[in-house]
Amino acid sequence: MSQDLGTPVTSTAPRGTAPPVRTPKKKTKTGLSALAAKRIAVLSSLVAGVAYGWGIGGNAAHYAYAAAVRSMSANWHNFLYGAYDPAGFMSVDKAPGALWLQALSVRAFGYHTWALLLPGVVAGAVSVYVLFVLVRRWAGHAPAALAAVVLAATPITIAGTRVNLPDSTLILTLLVATYAFWRALEKASPRWLLLTAALVGIGFHIKLAMALAVLPVLGVVYLVAAPTSPGRRVLHLLGAGAVTAAVSSIWMLIVGLTPAGSRPYMDGSTSNSVWQMVWSYNLFDRTDAPKSGNSAELPVLPDGKVTPVDQGGETGVFRLFNDLIGGQISWLLPLALLLLVVGLVAAGRAPRTDKTRAGWLLWGGWLVLYAGALSFSQSIHPYYTSILAPAIAAIAGVGLHLAWTNRRFAWVLPVGLLATGAWAFVLMSRSSDYVSWLRPVVAIAAVTAAVLFLLVRTGKFAVVTGAVAGIALLAGPVAWAAPAFHPPTDPRTAMFQNFNPLAGPNPNALSTGIDLTKLMAGGPKPGAAGGQAMPLPPPIMFQMMPSDADQKLLGFLKANNRGERFDLATFGGTGASPYIRAGLSVMPMGGFVGTMPMPTADGLAATVSSGQLRYVLFGGFAYDSPTALARKDWVVRNCTRVPPPAYTANPWMGFTSALFDCKPGA
Repeated sequence: MSQDLGTPVTSTAPRGTAPPVRTPKKKTKTGLSALAAKRIAVLSSLVAGVAYGWGIGGNAAHYAYAAAVRSMSANWHNFLYGAYDPAGFMSVDKAPGALWLQALSVRAFGYHTWALLLPGVVAGAVSVYVLFVLVRRWAGHAPAALAAVVLAATPITIAGTRVNLPDSTLILTLLVATYAFWRALEKASPRWLLLTAALVGIGFHIKLAMALAVLPVLGVVYLVAAPTSPGRRVLHLLGAGAVTAAVSSIWMLIVGLTPAGSRPYMDGSTSNSVWQMVWSYNLFDRTDAPKSGNSAELPVLPDGKVTPVDQGGETGVFRLFNDLIGGQISWLLPLALLLLVVGLVAAGRAPRTDKTRAGWLLWGGWLVLYAGALSFSQSIHPYYTSILAPAIAAIAGVGLHLAWTNRRFAWVLPVGLLATGAWAFVLMSRSSDYVSWLRPVVAIAAVTAAVLFLLVRTGKFAVVTGAVAGIALLAGPVAWAAPAFHPPTDPRTAMFQNFNPLAGPNPNALSTGIDLTKLMAGGPKPGAAGGQAMPLPPPIMFQMMPSDADQKLLGFLKANNRGERFDLATFGGTGASPYIRAGLSVMPMGGFVGTMPMPTADGLAATVSSGQLRYVLFGGFAYDSPTALARKDWVVRNCTRVPPPAYTANPWMGFTSALFDCKPGA
């Protein structure tokens, strides 16, 4: 039985003939018209936008990016270089492409949480419709509508887009680039291919090598399926590669050619090098453990041992299915892998330029390449897996439609439904106290849908089969996304959730799987010791300093500022963030995680002696390093600790921080 995948646009009418007239009301074997499919896609995009943006004014934005955007929106110099602090002392440790959009939003609407999150919310919603357009060109309108629904319902996509992270902006950029690529593939068009290359280069400014990772997939698909000679295919790709390299290098060249004294220090580098920050800190140090530390001093514990870096769980082929990441992205991953194999088999020995097979290669390559990178990288946040969502959605949409309409693969849908229902049952069992009633519902729906499909997959009753199958496939993911609409009320917990957003019933979990609320419950309690000047709190307590600005400390610093360049210096970005967001000039010593060798202890001493800095605050999440320990030692030896009651009325703040006055003779 022949496939009926809608009306893909893969060719043009011969010259001299009138183009075919589309008939939107014509239905496929699923009974879904083109107009209905478009309405579903538009509705999915709108619902996604509402889900991503609902109540975002009450969210706690990513603390580091929120501080950087405040600094970058202050002036165009900070904007260009991605300065973390208002004085332009330290940059962010990434390319600032996504933050540029957030800074522009803040300049337009004011410094509000919703203004920070707005660009990502818009990007996420638009991505749903762009995926629909992409899949429609490949496989028709009915599969495209299914793909849009699946993408909109992905848990980590919802949780991650509700934070001002760069991922949703990157995904939209890559989807638009993929659309341009598909247009290039249809006619072997160099112009569309060069546009693809430029868009990937723009994506590089958003999330660096994560954007470039799609290039091997695009290159292979073009070599295989572009309708032109081998020589032209190679020439087209060489030209596209040159464009990507040129566009990707723009910001790095600007930074690299600017004298070091005229720009911020490059966080993520031991030598103030943008190249080291980009390629070592953000790529090789994350994928190759033996090279870790090349771009940053290795973090150490108080006993001098190197701090273990374990984010995302143990590396390996099953990482995407583990307790931490499984509930974020893997609900339909087994189904997508099954459908990918079926789709490639269905394409069979089609001609080289067959676009149906090219689509399977494109989205299958996207899925396999990014899944492999995330599975074996040394350190990932679970929200990185949102990059898999478009490929899973595209493969699921087209594959499910293929299994529904082609009797040759009629066995695929029952098997896929049962396997997906079983895997959903496993994922939900890992949090058995959360919506426990849903597990049997999903299991029953999967079995019922499989039976109904074998009995009635055509006619009016097919709608019932589809609805039951939808419950089996999407009820679990939607339930896991729901907690994202209820941000933690504890600001310390909220900071970690927005630093490392997670879907599911335990949004308090850190990237190492530790429940922060349990950690705090078991730790020391603030009490009388919080008002004592000595001894210093245990090092672990500094990590738990409140993540919102202490109002008394703000007033204290403003009242005692005598024209210093910096109101305050902190160890790392976490301690600096709330005070930068409150409008102070803060030096984030050591950069984002506190391990960069800037400033050195001697540099800190020179900054103090020149009258640029007076107060230094211990507190906030940061790692130690040899230089960081030397900085702390200098402060303790040369500065006077301010009694906590003088700068805070919060006992917890007094117990988890230490303020030092470094003015000579203080």
